[in-house]
Amino acid sequence: MRVSWLSAVVALLWGPVVAQAETFGLSTVHRPDYPSVLAMAEMSKRVAERTGSRIKLALQPRSGDTEAFTLQQVRIGRLAMATVGVANFHDLLPVTAVLSLPYLFESDDHVRRTLEGPIGEEILASLDEIGLVGLCFYDPGYRSIMARRPVRNAADMKSLKIGVPLSEMARATMQAMGGQPVPLPGSLVYEALKARLVDAAEENPAAYLSAFLASRQQTATGVYSLTRHSRPPEILVVSKAAWQRLSPDDQKLLRAAAQESVALQRQLRVEREDMARATAASLGVEIVTDVDRKALADAAEPVSAHYGADPVVKALVARIKATASVP
Repeated sequence: MRVSWLSAVVALLWGPVVAQAETFGLSTVHRPDYPSVLAMAEMSKRVAERTGSRIKLALQPRSGDTEAFTLQQVRIGRLAMATVGVANFHDLLPVTAVLSLPYLFESDDHVRRTLEGPIGEEILASLDEIGLVGLCFYDPGYRSIMARRPVRNAADMKSLKIGVPLSEMARATMQAMGGQPVPLPGSLVYEALKARLVDAAEENPAAYLSAFLASRQQTATGVYSLTRHSRPPEILVVSKAAWQRLSPDDQKLLRAAAQESVALQRQLRVEREDMARATAASLGVEIVTDVDRKALADAAEPVSAHYGADPVVKALVARIKATASVP
């Protein structure tokens, strides 16, 4: 009798491990056709199948919110899960800034080896320090400049007012490359372009297709120059409150489903990049490929040097660069 009474008290105070059907919200600021959103939809399907619908992940579009706000809501447990751009973690966990450094990644394989290898695992594990569980990285691709005129070198950047994310790293990078950065929430970029408050913005090809070309915003940014100046990933995170409601077996299952979704997101991202090129060409958007990225990388080197002054960051950068030559 005493054992039953104690068990009842424990259950009342801490709650049982998930045994009944439960739905976790999966929040995103991206459009439904965005590669990471489609990958999360597949992950949700697999989790439901493997648990007999005992655990469900429900996509929750939050296009009106900033990623910074979404991240805060996950940290305090008001949202269960979300994908958030890595720039939003920089101030909370400085080691994550490494992944946004300009001209750090040399190829798709270099990114994959970094994010899906020991370095990526270590960064995901470090999210525990800020009260989060990191499940996986999604790779949106290189960010490049969309403008009314071509950008081939640092000279073309002069006097160019460029809308950049609310990130000190993004601002510093554009300034070092010769532009005049204007920090803007993603939801205000097009309005700023249309009103000519900025001359350009920077985005990855998949987002350029889904958010810009799909909205006929190519009229404001008719030239897409492949500067490929940075490649900050997104991180799929879970609140500690939601995570702790899962049994160890269910935690393992959720982590496995998330990691499986990475390959699909990568495939969809490549497909969307190809689609973006074709759609842009059909709409008369000029794709500039003859960009002097070496000159732009040299111009942005002071940004890497500034962040690399931290011994931890410096060591991590060296490890990431070393993975570029791994077969």
